[in-house]
This record gives sequence, structure tokens and C-alpha cells, in this order.
Amino acid sequence: MSFFIVVGLFVGVIVTVTSGLIARLRLAGPLAMVIAGIGVSALMDEDLTNLLYEQSTERAVELILALLLFVDATEVKKGLFGGEPAVAARLLLIALPLSVLSAVTLGIFLLPATSLAVLVVIACVVVPTDLAPAAQLLHDRRIPARVRRILNVESGYNDGIVAPIFVVALALVDHNYSEDGVWNAIADGVESTLIAGAVGIAVGFGGARLARWAKDRALTTSQGMRIAVVLLPVLAYSGATVSSANGFIAAFVCGVTFHAARNAKTIDASELELAEDVATLSSMAMWFLFGATVSYLVAIGLPGWQEFAFVLAALTIIRVVPVALSLIGSDLPRPDRQTIALLGPRGTASIVFGLLAWRRVTTTDASDVELDAGSLVLYVMVATVLGSVLVHGFTAERFGARYARRARDVEKN
Repeated sequence: MSFFIVVGLFVGVIVTVTSGLIARLRLAGPLAMVIAGIGVSALMDEDLTNLLYEQSTERAVELILALLLFVDATEVKKGLFGGEPAVAARLLLIALPLSVLSAVTLGIFLLPATSLAVLVVIACVVVPTDLAPAAQLLHDRRIPARVRRILNVESGYNDGIVAPIFVVALALVDHNYSEDGVWNAIADGVESTLIAGAVGIAVGFGGARLARWAKDRALTTSQGMRIAVVLLPVLAYSGATVSSANGFIAAFVCGVTFHAARNAKTIDASELELAEDVATLSSMAMWFLFGATVSYLVAIGLPGWQEFAFVLAALTIIRVVPVALSLIGSDLPRPDRQTIALLGPRGTASIVFGLLAWRRVTTTDASDVELDAGSLVLYVMVATVLGSVLVHGFTAERFGARYARRARDVEKN
């Protein structure tokens, strides 16, 4: 085992046991792990290339993503769409595709030497939102509960919806860019997605039914149920993998199906806690690795202005404009629409997608252009997530303060 991993585990223990202090300092746990990853990798002069190229690392990263996607799907409160089906549909079925399309279109102009398949991969990396870097949003009671609930629903589902597009785009990167190669890649990606979806539905529905049957007959305990819930995404991932399908898509579908099939009498919130804790732990590992990746890229050197312009757009117009357009005509007040559009932190899903894409693109038997594309994906992912952590770490508090001022003004009038 790498000494770097041992040090990372030690840092994880320190951050975990001081989580209360970190919260009182208004810091996010992911930010602490990023800083630790940067510092440790810089001091140890660790070369991450061999670690990231290992097949076991790819499987571990995929399994972490599978668990996170499952938990994201099960964490949505008040029903499958958090009690906001109309707004959720606007964000997930209109804003999300528009954001992906906008990212690809902008990439064509700013990064003209990059293939279309790689641009789609990059779009899938920068578009999904994750509230982990700005977790205080979900607990800030100054922000309307409805806004927080909508943001939670969006972040719970958008990475899982993007995942099939990501899989097809990676398949396109792996194939030759002939017409037959493109159609074969699309067929492979669609087939992998369909098989993964079938496995996820079977495991999720079967798991919910089994849990209901066991609980109705008093055959289980809360501890047993907690362990079973953790094993469900692992089972879905493994079942899809042995079927030559995509494991993390299966885990996401499993989570959605399990969430839809279960009810309060089957599994209560406490029995989901172990899965949430394991997902949090896995997420911490990814943030630590992300910090090390920052050091790795700084040592290589900085890209050109086009990459930074693309990242700036990803954090602003690629998010804000599609969301604002999709919410026109909804019953949300204008300030709430603006808040939802402006608050789109990127996090663990972007990190995992970026690392998987970098490994796949840089290990293809293709030209030097695609090798350069691997570094491009990694640069864009790191800059987008790091920028999001910094920006949303400061703006989240400002949004809460703005709502508080508005409430005081209403009371005065």
C-alpha cells in the first residue's frame, strides 16, 4: 500500500474527529480534505500517475461513484421528486440538457483542436452539481426551505442522468472516428446503459420488497437493515459489471427504484444512515485525492487562457442561463429562481467523472491529440471544482444574508 494512502487515512481521521470545530469555523469538510491533499502530496513529492493508472484504482473510483449515486437518489425527501415534480422536471429535463449542449458548443469555439467526443466528456464533468462543497446551504434556515429542497433534488439526480451520456461519450473516445466506429460506440453505450438499468431496477425493487417482507415478519434488526442498504449499490454495481454493463449507472437506477418502491414502514431514515456515512467517507477520500491532483497539475504547468475561459463559463453562464430559462413561467418567485440558478456547486461527481475520463483518454492507443485531451479533461475538472469550492464557499453565506435582509424589510413594511 502506498505511504500516500496511509497518510491520507490519518488525515481523514483528524478531519473526522474535528468535524465540529470545522463546522464552527464555517469551513466545509471537503475544503479541509482538499487543503490536506495539496499539502501532503506537495511535501511527499508524490507521483500520482502510477496510482491512477492501476486497474484497482479505476474500480475503486467507480464503486465510490456507485455508492454516491445510490445515496444521492435515496436522500431526496418528500417523495421521488421532493414534492416538486414540475420544477424538478424543468431542471433535469430542460436545464440539464441545455447546459450540456452549451458546454459542448462553447468547447467547439474555445477548444477547436479537441474532438467532439472529448468535449461531451468534459461537459459531463463540469455540469453536474453537488451540494457537498456548500453543505451549509441545506441547513441555512434563512434560505427558503423550498429552494433548499429543489437544490437537493437537482443535485441528487443530475449526476445520475448525465452518467449514460458520459458512458456513451467515453465509448466514442475508445472507438475509431469512422462512421462505423461512431455507431458501434453509440450502440455499445446504449446497450451498456440498458443492461445497467435493468440490473438496477431488479436489485432496487427486489431489495425494497425483501426489506418489506423481512420487516413485516420481524426477521431483521435496524443494524441488519443498515448493512443491507449499503450492500444494495455494491450488488447492483457488481451485477452490472459481470454483465459487461456500467456499474455506477446500475447503482443510480437501483437507488431511484429503491427510493420509489420503499415506504416509511419499510425503512426509516435511521436505517439509511450507514449508507450515508460510508458515502461521506468515500467522498472524503475523493476530495483528498483531488487535492493531490491539484498539486500534480501545478507541477506540470498551467494551460492556456482558453481553458480558463471555458471553466469561468462553466461556473457562470453554462449553469445560470439554462436554469433561468427553464424556470420561466414556474410558480417560483423571481428571487428564488435567481438563487437556484446561481447556486450550482460542483463536487464529487465531477471529480470522479474527471478521473475516470483522464485515465480512459490517456490510455487509449490513439494519437498524441487524445493524450493531450486527457490532460485537458483533468485541468478543466480541477479548475471547475476548485473554483466552485472557493466561489460557493463565500457566496452561500451571502445568499442567506440577502434572504434575511429581505425578510426584515417585509416585516418593516
